[in-house]
Amino acid sequence: MIKVYLNQKNKQVLSVEITGHADSTTEMMDLVCAEVSAVSVGILNAIETMCKDSCLIQMESGYVSIEVKSNSDTLQIILKTLVIQLETIIKTNKKYIKMIRREV
Repeated sequence: MIKVYLNQKNKQVLSVEITGHADSTTEMMDLVCAEVSAVSVGILNAIETMCKDSCLIQMESGYVSIEVKSNSDTLQIILKTLVIQLETIIKTNKKYIKMIRREV
């Protein structure tokens, strides 16, 4: 299962961590992994292009971590877009992905 850990404070995204795989045994699970990967890479590219050096970013197979170092309105829009996109994936794939929200 893919797990998304979302840390927020006062409605501001402070960090996002995406771990795991959808346990690829069917085409459906492969699609979920592909959707999460495409969304993640697009968001990381947006952060690097529009908000360079604002986050600590790690990406490996089955793992993405975004930690805010220097916040801005633009960065928050990008991160909230990531959350909305992941929530959209979750709506139709609850067996394979879930989001854990934490207020810190």
